[in-house]
Amino acid sequence: MKPNYQFNEETREISLNDPQPERKFENILMNRAYMCQLDQSAQGMGRHMTEEGFTNNVFSGERYIYLRDGVSGDCFSLGFAPCWREPESYECRSGLNYQILRNRTNGLNCCWRIFVPEGEDPVEIWDLEIVNEGASERQIDLFSYAPMPCDGTDTYGGDIFRIADYQDVLDGIFVRQDAELHEKIDFPRHNAFIAGSESCTSYDARQSAFIGARQTLQQPQAVTAGRCTNSHASKEANTGSLHYSWHLAAGEKRSLRIIAGACGDLADALALRQRYSEGGFAHCEHFPALQESNAALCAGWNAEVPEPSVMYHANHWLKQQVLYGAVWTRWGYKGYRDIVQNSQNCVIEAPELARVNLLKACRHQYADGFGLRGWHPVDTMRYADSAQWMVGAVSEYLRETGDRTLLDSKVAFFDEGQATVYEHLCRAMRRLYEDRGSHGLCLAFFGDWNDSLTGVCRHGKGESVWLSQAFCRALLIMAELAEWSGEAADAIRWRQWKQEIADAINLHAWDGRWYLCALDDDGEPIGSHLNEEGKIFLNTQSWSMLGGIATPERWATAQASVEEYLNPGWGLSLNWPVYTKPTPNVGRLSYLRPGIVENGSVYTHGNAFMILAWLEAGQADRALQGWRDIAPGNPARPLACQPNIFANGYFGPDCDIRPGEAEHLWTTGSAGWMYYCLTEGFLGLRRGFDGLRVKPVLPSAWRTASVSRNFRGTHYDVSFANPQAIENPEIIRLEIDGGEVPADTTLPVDGASHRIRVELGQHSSNTGAATAPAEVNTGELVASAS
Repeated sequence: MKPNYQFNEETREISLNDPQPERKFENILMNRAYMCQLDQSAQGMGRHMTEEGFTNNVFSGERYIYLRDGVSGDCFSLGFAPCWREPESYECRSGLNYQILRNRTNGLNCCWRIFVPEGEDPVEIWDLEIVNEGASERQIDLFSYAPMPCDGTDTYGGDIFRIADYQDVLDGIFVRQDAELHEKIDFPRHNAFIAGSESCTSYDARQSAFIGARQTLQQPQAVTAGRCTNSHASKEANTGSLHYSWHLAAGEKRSLRIIAGACGDLADALALRQRYSEGGFAHCEHFPALQESNAALCAGWNAEVPEPSVMYHANHWLKQQVLYGAVWTRWGYKGYRDIVQNSQNCVIEAPELARVNLLKACRHQYADGFGLRGWHPVDTMRYADSAQWMVGAVSEYLRETGDRTLLDSKVAFFDEGQATVYEHLCRAMRRLYEDRGSHGLCLAFFGDWNDSLTGVCRHGKGESVWLSQAFCRALLIMAELAEWSGEAADAIRWRQWKQEIADAINLHAWDGRWYLCALDDDGEPIGSHLNEEGKIFLNTQSWSMLGGIATPERWATAQASVEEYLNPGWGLSLNWPVYTKPTPNVGRLSYLRPGIVENGSVYTHGNAFMILAWLEAGQADRALQGWRDIAPGNPARPLACQPNIFANGYFGPDCDIRPGEAEHLWTTGSAGWMYYCLTEGFLGLRRGFDGLRVKPVLPSAWRTASVSRNFRGTHYDVSFANPQAIENPEIIRLEIDGGEVPADTTLPVDGASHRIRVELGQHSSNTGAATAPAEVNTGELVASAS
């Protein structure tokens, strides 16, 4: 059976009819305190995270529901794994923060809905429904299996303090760590529980008792016997195994709810169980509340465009992926650049979350302006690019919300002292300006956006071309921010620094047909035609536009080189040729397998940067093709990927195992950039400090498009008409509520609803021509990321 993905626009769901797709089908269910990462068989970790960053790894990955015929002993697993019995029919439906599995096997029609409720309760809810489709009564045994290691705490001895036992008052199993009796555990919900909405027939808390001494999870002892042993676990691997024995008449339906998650003491577990035990499929207030929250998440910005690969993502899944990044980043680890970029790109859907995260980022910056590598846990490795991402992120937040108070908020530095957010940004700029090498470019230290360029600056002299380009963009954004804040002298300084750096880049980093990647400690080029491997790198070409560096002639030449060397036809590779042997002045990058991650993969983030660069150059058709190439559902890619979630990247054409395979779904900052390309680029309702302006960059294939947008309490319904099918057309007529206004009018921000009609046509000069102004359109397409 080949994977068959289906989208349901009304429910925002994507479904799969194959329990064994070529690559596993992943969904993330989450709230602000709990997340689980599930595949098409409901397997995946479950984790609780506190505001302070403490985590409780509730589930290690396995969630199994076994169904057994009480007479014949015949059994199967509802989620397909681990029994692997071929079902008569199977469907996995993924929605925003929920997943539904349907399995029809052996005369039983089974449904398993898992969801994480709204709010901050660290639980997941399992709703089970079993229908006897046979003509006679059946005895059915249902078993759960769910190891709960609770291994997020750092205790001496780990699981030797862990106890799991059934509690009658809970109708479930409570897992506690007695390490707290002699060690300080810094967060309350470091224990776990699993409980049913009704009393079970038997149970096992000891994993070995459930599986048996000489059996496996494919046919565990408890399921074979038709009963658990009522075991408890102490100083050993545990499980949350609850057994229910039912008699089902012909056509009868039986439902059960199971609640599982992190907790403090038994009283806390009981309170959570009582809060969520009522309901199931028929009567459940929590699931409708979740759906209402999903609708609210998607309501702030919605679009209609004639492009399926965009529509799959624009209105639902991109927002969920960006929000996941803003809350959880990488499973709870907060990489500085990651959390900042995701916060920038969630400002439409969750501006309050963005504000909280940006203030946290300021608290993880040194007084000298340098930012940490990350936190949760703290990582002090000296990457040079961290704090500069704050500039674009703060700017986007201010443009979206108009919240001037953020800039004046005083925030402590990581080491000593405190300053306003504006001063935090200024110090980041000064740090980058002062940390420059002999060519006037920014020092690379241990790496820039490219984590694997670890050999460039081993002796403290190597310079990053990309970071210098990104610094130029940040300086232009800072200049506009300074002008808006009344700091005219600062704005002049930032613009002068930008021009100085840009001149140095053009003098020392142009290789004749493209921009270099770096200059090492000895001043030798990396990313040059002179190199044997790694002659050209993608990011320094895109950021030559994004930083306002390249002349029109150099931009055109660099783009021609990108197409010649970096385009396998399903996205752009990060570099070419791939490294096949260690190169000390490059570092870890040259030790990676060819085609993997930074060594020549089709890295989604780098492609998103290039799409934005094409949009800023007015090359809308090439930008749309870039979107199609990198979209996860692209049929031209050698291996299939689930089509609703952007991957961190794809193994490149030089990979020796599976070229085109997606790696790391969900955990990528590129989702935010792709969303940014839609909201501020293609469909250009561009936020500014004083409001929105209309400046789309429509591809010629989009004769019509529309956007519904909420902004500072005002609602806009915007329609675009491009009847001549022109690439990047200009505005011929702009109407607000039926009245014509100048094309550069800022839309009213008055708390009302407005109809905006945009008639587009031929440019008075060139159409779709690449441009490279001395200063990039930072007021229109400003961004930060990595």
